[in-house]
Amino acid sequence: MKLTAENRAKLNELVRRLRMGTMTKQEIMAVFDTDERTARDMVSEIAKRCPIPSNSERKGYKIATCAEDIPAVMHAINENKKRAEEILKRNEPLEKFIKEKRV
Repeated sequence: MKLTAENRAKLNELVRRLRMGTMTKQEIMAVFDTDERTARDMVSEIAKRCPIPSNSERKGYKIATCAEDIPAVMHAINENKKRAEEILKRNEPLEKFIKEKRV
């Protein structure tokens, strides 16, 4: 996501809203008059700086703000680690191929 002045303002507004409560992707799309990909990019950009515990069991996005959010944050961490491990497993055959084909 390109961080223009307009996009920064939208991200700041989204941060404010996510600190107050949960928003679904559809709500983000409606409020900011944007498409699905941009809404996801906005959340992704914010999640690099703020704790957004999105996972397979939660619907919507919310910035973690209190101790009650810790279980959701821990669940999100575990899911992220598992996804990363699965992605890295895909590198094994690629690296093997390079090793075998190098002269």
